[in-house]
Amino acid sequence: MKVWKASLSPKEKSFIQAVYVFESDKEERQLLPFYADGFPGIVFFHSEKPVTVYVGSESKIMDPVFVYGQTIEPIQIEIYGPFFFVMVQLFPALVEESFGIPAIELTNSCWTIPALDWSKEPGFRIAINEFSSSLASSVLIKFVLERGEKFRPDPILQVCIEEILKENGNCEIKKLSNKHGLSERTLQRRFQNYVGLTPKQFSTIIRFQSSLRELDGGNKPKLTDVAYMSGYSDQSHFIRQFKSFTKEKPFRFREKI
Repeated sequence: MKVWKASLSPKEKSFIQAVYVFESDKEERQLLPFYADGFPGIVFFHSEKPVTVYVGSESKIMDPVFVYGQTIEPIQIEIYGPFFFVMVQLFPALVEESFGIPAIELTNSCWTIPALDWSKEPGFRIAINEFSSSLASSVLIKFVLERGEKFRPDPILQVCIEEILKENGNCEIKKLSNKHGLSERTLQRRFQNYVGLTPKQFSTIIRFQSSLRELDGGNKPKLTDVAYMSGYSDQSHFIRQFKSFTKEKPFRFREKI
């Protein structure tokens, strides 16, 4: 299976966090694992056989274009045979503004985009007919930009998100709320409606993602070092939170990387 990250223009970066493309020409069953990353997104895929999304104990067969919300549980995508799978990570709140789906209702869930909404763009059908993942990536990005033209981020919440990202999740929510003139309760309510997670949940996920990057380092650092560099209070705290997102302990997870 080939996996790569598509490049983005400055305009695209104002709506999109990242674009990942997965492609395979093999006649076999493949599983794509995904973990909490703090960003909702939209997917466009093509496969001759059904594609199933597993979230916890629930499963759902998906249509070619769907949006997904914040994830806390690990997710697996089951695909059989040749396929392409394009995933566009969106900035929080863009899904609600662009597709009318409340962020909090989309958490740990996926919603199909009706074919009537995306089939108007001929590029989708051409990408399927030509089995072109690069064209699929371009047409999905265009679709997002067109739907997001009227999106205007909440200035306070957007700054809060940027600060949490900058600090790799190691932010004190009380200090963050005081800095922006909000009570902690008000920030939590507004943030959850905007992002689909509380500020604490979002920070925890961003710190988890930081630990994933450290764990995937070429020199295979010790778990104590990963915990320290990611901002955890100790190794036990790191292992507990890591397992809550992956259902595996860090050293076993690293063996699969």
